[in-house]
Amino acid sequence: MKPTQYVTFMKECLINNPKQPIFLHGSMGIGKSEITKQISDDLNFDEFIDIRLSLLDAVDLRGLPTYDAKTNQTRWSQPCFLPPMGTKKNILLFFDEFSNASPSIQNACLQLMLDRKIGEYELSDSVRIVCAGNTLKDGAYVFKMSAPLNNRFIHINLDVDFEDFKKWAYNHNINPMVMGFLNFRRDLLFNYKEDIENNAFPTPRTWFFIHRLMELKLENGTLLEAVKGTIGEGAGIEFYSFMKIYRDLPNPEDILYKNKDIVPKEASQRYAIVSAILSIVAKDDKVLNRAIEYSMKLPKEFSVLFMQDLLKFQHLRTKITMNNKAFDKWIKENKEFIID
Repeated sequence: MKPTQYVTFMKECLINNPKQPIFLHGSMGIGKSEITKQISDDLNFDEFIDIRLSLLDAVDLRGLPTYDAKTNQTRWSQPCFLPPMGTKKNILLFFDEFSNASPSIQNACLQLMLDRKIGEYELSDSVRIVCAGNTLKDGAYVFKMSAPLNNRFIHINLDVDFEDFKKWAYNHNINPMVMGFLNFRRDLLFNYKEDIENNAFPTPRTWFFIHRLMELKLENGTLLEAVKGTIGEGAGIEFYSFMKIYRDLPNPEDILYKNKDIVPKEASQRYAIVSAILSIVAKDDKVLNRAIEYSMKLPKEFSVLFMQDLLKFQHLRTKITMNNKAFDKWIKENKEFIID
């Protein structure tokens, strides 16, 4: 399931089927917890409680036993990280790293996932349960879940989707060098290979780390080593080479503000100039029409790429599509292409 599909499904399920536990399967670094947290925020839930199940012991879920001298009974204290019984708050209870938890911890969750209780403790109707974990193929140290536990969930497999990632990245101002390179080498958005011993490898998470690296004032040699240490040797060298291409581009401000129709010849440079122009338009919509006009000077595939990516900026969509003469002209010249 693509991230956009997961968001649509979850919003419907959390509102209209709130007692159904969901298990989200996916590789590391693809945004399982971040996307789920964003869903909680979008729905205006009161709390998002993130519990790392692999850090707990079975007794942590049940609580410690205490002796009640008045009743001559043993009772279990409620863990502080679980919502108070009877709460009216809308809460998303997120059990992360579920598959990394030992079988004893997983077994302790059996009653919680189906009956929504552990011993005397019972979840309120306003509490939703979502769990997440990696699989064996991800190189994670996971424990196989029992069939009875698996049978308590709706299982969702979250895939890496490049277009979904781009939409998120453009609306979070991710460095244009990162986006230009990934348009050029989209296969490197996620590239984990279990049979290769490498501490670092590309994932959406580590590309965000690269974005933050670009904000540091590092010398070239230091920057190269840091990049390799973030996304791996091969991808790091490729990205560093692309950075030099990006820095040697024609000035995108000359193209947009001085109306210079400079079209790079190499494919890698064209990917880079598209990304550079998009980053300026996102901050200054006064050059929107000029950017669209310039895109029509590019080879067809890059013009289409430019428009597809431009429409991913949520704050620009209305200005692009409503009474925009440059966009209307672009559509007439490219009517054979479907633009979302």
